[in-house]
Amino acid sequence: MSDEAFPAGPVFGPDSLVIDVDGDPGGATVGVHVWPDAHNTGLAAAGAPTRYYFEPPRVTVATRSGSSDLDFSATVTLQAPVGPEPIYLGGSCTFACTAALPDGAAARIVEKLAAHDHPDPPARIASLFAHRDGGPAPELLMVPITANTVSCVVEHPPTGAGPLFMNVQGGPGGGIDLQARSSFLVSFSPAAAEAVVTNLRDAAAPPFLVRNVLTEQFDTGQSTLFVEVEIDIEKMHTVFAAAVPPGDPWPGGDAAGAAYRAAVAAGAVATRVTETRPAATAGTGPTPTGAGPTPTVGPVLLGPAVSAWLSDTDELRKVVFHLVGNSLFDITAATAPGPGQDGRPAPAWWSDVFGDARVTLKSEPPTGGVHLQEALVTQGTFTAEHTIEGGLAEVAEAARTQLDKYLTVIAV
Repeated sequence: MSDEAFPAGPVFGPDSLVIDVDGDPGGATVGVHVWPDAHNTGLAAAGAPTRYYFEPPRVTVATRSGSSDLDFSATVTLQAPVGPEPIYLGGSCTFACTAALPDGAAARIVEKLAAHDHPDPPARIASLFAHRDGGPAPELLMVPITANTVSCVVEHPPTGAGPLFMNVQGGPGGGIDLQARSSFLVSFSPAAAEAVVTNLRDAAAPPFLVRNVLTEQFDTGQSTLFVEVEIDIEKMHTVFAAAVPPGDPWPGGDAAGAAYRAAVAAGAVATRVTETRPAATAGTGPTPTGAGPTPTVGPVLLGPAVSAWLSDTDELRKVVFHLVGNSLFDITAATAPGPGQDGRPAPAWWSDVFGDARVTLKSEPPTGGVHLQEALVTQGTFTAEHTIEGGLAEVAEAARTQLDKYLTVIAV
């Protein structure tokens, strides 16, 4: 049986179909990005279910087990007796977040795919929306997630009589399945406790932002990609020095990825990507059998959007940092494995390049207009990072009518 009769994974590239579904009760419509399987044409031809993959669209506050109540609870202490101007002593809150779709959303997406009740998909992937009327129902899975780095960022509001201090415990590793939950404990200073209480009583969200950096896996299917990479070393040093000063340890959590993306945007990293694929997958009829090479279509130069998307994959990052490592960085063996800056763990792609070594940017860039070049061939799976966020808006809505359920104030 042909390999194309088995699912491969979501097709590579930035092109996706956005299907709108109703949010949670009282929530706004949610746009869910959906990718077809790279082998959907072959699956349909074999009479197998076509397969599609959704990307988690956002982070929301999870509900408590066996209840529709939100998994959020804040406790704040005041000095007794409580007067017209309360004296806050501190407090804390616990909450859990999830990237799961709204209830029933997955079934509604499958119905839309089966009925072709959706906008026209982008032309580059349109042939892979190959579900046939009367055929097996489409399958819908989450885009494969190989890693999930979770953080809670405190947004300090300009209120309160003293400095706002909040200590966050929780993360950084999150689950990689659909129903995974990430839990946090946040401790408040007196001024921060006042800010949280004020927000909740005003039906506003607490000043937290939960961020999930997902490492997602895609597939080239039957296509082979040829990537040419050119690096301007001096320009890259300039960009990197602005991101992490020479002498400071890398990677600083997501600082390495951010610095790399800045280098791409500044033109320090340039890529040219072409694609070849079997003629049968290009609508030219069945692949001939017998002796001789398999007919192919290409090489076809891919557009700038696809090239930019590929430039931000883990595989391309690893190639670039392998190339520039000795030219731009001082690399020394670590005395013990440890995290990067700010106590955050190194991204998986960074560890693949440098392991546990201590890495710092050289003080002076190489001179002489040095350009490094590399060519690589890619076929099969590779990974790319995608960040989703949530600002606890659900708590604000729930506090509007059920404040006592989520906030406890104690006088001591």
